[in-house]
Amino acid sequence: MMVIQTMKPGIVSTFTGLQIIVSLILVTALISGCTNKPVTDTSFSIKSTFASIDSCDYLTGECFVVWWDKRYDYSTQAADVISTMSDIRKECIEIYKMSDPPNVLDGYYYNIYLHNDSDMYNHHGWGAGQGTDTNAYPFETIPIKYATLVDDLLHHEGFHIYQYMANSPGFRYEGDSQWYIEATANWYAALKNTEEKTNYVTASAVTAIPYVPLWYSWENMEAGDKDNWQRGCHQYGMNVFLNYLTDARGIDEEILVQGFYDSTDQLPQEYLYHQLGGSNMSNLYADWAIHATAGFDYLSPGTAERSEKDLVRYGDSTDVHRIVHTFDNMGTGGNWYRPDSIHVTRNWGYNVYKIINRGTATYTFHLNGDRKGRQGTTAVFRARIVSIGRDGRTYYSLDMSGPQDGKITINADSSESEIYFVVAATPEKFSGNEKFSYRIKIDQDG
Repeated sequence: MMVIQTMKPGIVSTFTGLQIIVSLILVTALISGCTNKPVTDTSFSIKSTFASIDSCDYLTGECFVVWWDKRYDYSTQAADVISTMSDIRKECIEIYKMSDPPNVLDGYYYNIYLHNDSDMYNHHGWGAGQGTDTNAYPFETIPIKYATLVDDLLHHEGFHIYQYMANSPGFRYEGDSQWYIEATANWYAALKNTEEKTNYVTASAVTAIPYVPLWYSWENMEAGDKDNWQRGCHQYGMNVFLNYLTDARGIDEEILVQGFYDSTDQLPQEYLYHQLGGSNMSNLYADWAIHATAGFDYLSPGTAERSEKDLVRYGDSTDVHRIVHTFDNMGTGGNWYRPDSIHVTRNWGYNVYKIINRGTATYTFHLNGDRKGRQGTTAVFRARIVSIGRDGRTYYSLDMSGPQDGKITINADSSESEIYFVVAATPEKFSGNEKFSYRIKIDQDG
């Protein structure tokens, strides 16, 4: 179950039941021309709302001060946190050209509070996350069990520190851009340990509702959408797309980060579209969608299965819509099939069809897309196929005769028991939930 508190100074988010903790950025200071150089003066001053030397012990290092209830000895964990945060700072500023937070720029340590369920901070109801205190400075709270050198959550939360001073209005933590703040933090954490399966525990939240836009979050749900784990966690799970771009397709990491400090009004998804090139972005998204459908085969073995456990444990089984329709050893019988209005793909979402193949056969897949979406936007589609059999996976792309129409013929032998057909909508529209409908026809011979 997810619990998100109203964000006010001194309050950070709480997320129960998951290893990935929700962390909300309260205020993004949209300051034009802010520095992206590290502060090198080591004579920082302490300014804390939640700690004092009478009740807390603390440790300083670089530009960080870590506090904890003095009834406990967390000095080892504090040193680990400072070491990790210092590494994150160096990378974010020197490589990604991000900025220190305002307290550091003003000559104050950045406050980090370690806490447990029984200490002096218990009444705050803290989880892990970044908040803004009454001094108008950001701070972080870290449950003590996550205060280790190798923990993914530290990298996620540490990356948030350097998003705080972003100067791009299009990258605010709201609406159709909110997803990107969390997805990039998870992306960064996954970069630090690519083999760790818990970096992708929310991937199943994406494949459970694939027809929603890639920017879907609790901030931009459609009327009537359920409030459940998979819908609340979709924005975190979209790191599986970002990690596909950098890890599997070789997209420069800097491209994913530079928009925060590019003074742009473009939404993150729009920014990526123009940075990568529209046609290229469409193809990358469709390629990722078919690999997601095939079980995230670009990630370490067992990742999809690990994520599925969290969907079963925390998700709503009545709100799982992976497959639009399954065809059992057949095509569409010479008929055109159109998805219903509930599950039809939205802009930058995708639909999945499954064929259970029981022998040697030839399949011809036809796509006939509507020329415009429900709100009048010109439609653009991409379609992919994967056959899964004894010898592995084979991928295909439909030959597109235009932005909306395509066709391909494939041969399948009896060992290829599963075939998936993915239709992705990739129009030049980067907000909202516009529906893009189409027809498919699958001919079987054999």
